[in-house]
Amino acid sequence: MKTVSKFLLSLLLFATAQYGFAQNDFFFNHYMFNPSYYNPAWVGTEDQAFAAAHHRSQWVGYDATFDPGGAPTTQLISLVVPVKSTLSGVGLSVSNDRVANLNNLQARLSVSVKKDFRLGQLSLGLMPAINVQSLDANFRAVDPNDGLIPTGNESQLEPNLHAGLFFKTNKEYFIGVSAENILQPGFDFGTDAKNEIPINYLLMSGTSFGLMRELVLNPTIMVRSDLNTYSYDISAVAIYQEKMWGGVAFRRAESLSLLMGYSFLEDNKLKAGYSFDYVIKNQDAKQPTSHEVFIRYDLPDLVLGGRKAVKTPRFTF
Repeated sequence: MKTVSKFLLSLLLFATAQYGFAQNDFFFNHYMFNPSYYNPAWVGTEDQAFAAAHHRSQWVGYDATFDPGGAPTTQLISLVVPVKSTLSGVGLSVSNDRVANLNNLQARLSVSVKKDFRLGQLSLGLMPAINVQSLDANFRAVDPNDGLIPTGNESQLEPNLHAGLFFKTNKEYFIGVSAENILQPGFDFGTDAKNEIPINYLLMSGTSFGLMRELVLNPTIMVRSDLNTYSYDISAVAIYQEKMWGGVAFRRAESLSLLMGYSFLEDNKLKAGYSFDYVIKNQDAKQPTSHEVFIRYDLPDLVLGGRKAVKTPRFTF
């Protein structure tokens, strides 16, 4: 019986790890407003610092077969600061992602350097990280006394590493590539079934061009793969007067999304967005709708290194 239980637990943890490609390395529809989580080389490409927060409730109303709940929820908080020295930018992000009884907490520190070329700007970024995975081991065991089955709440901590390249041309085109989970952290929770998070590769590209007066279109694409499976997001967001935006997105084999948002305060420092997803494939295994909210606050006076501007009532020097 212990051998059977051990096999079933290994199978369960393996299935959780496989689902982790789609959910542990989670996605947000508003990623184009804060790509720093997906590519550390992007940090420092903007001239001003900002803080951002995302929340996503996926497949709202989904319940597991036996127990209530189970729908994935994800939160992300980021701080990105430009640096005027050898480094071009630093960033910090903390994410919390829960799928049923498995919780993933990550803290990522990004650093980047950049170099200007005739055609544009190339950035290189590294992102050391800490992964903390927690399991609420509420299993229905055939043999409740089987010592191979974890009970209660268990947590494990593992180091991780991510890296990326980002190139932005002088004509508003950009492309970035990155690798996540380079150290392939694994979690076993006291069993022989150590499940490693596979390396994921991301490609992000897009541009910006004017459609008419005060209306700009930003099409973007993000492709993700662990070399066994892949997914992609294609989106187009129109921004009017640099103040309000709306757009649509498509996620392969998953959903269609509607994005909208508005900028507040002087110089549009505060941005707030919302997106609505509708599942178009495999609705029998999911609930059809997902919701996401996004907030970003720009911090133009926050810069590390370099000469600080001195402001007076008459002039700045």
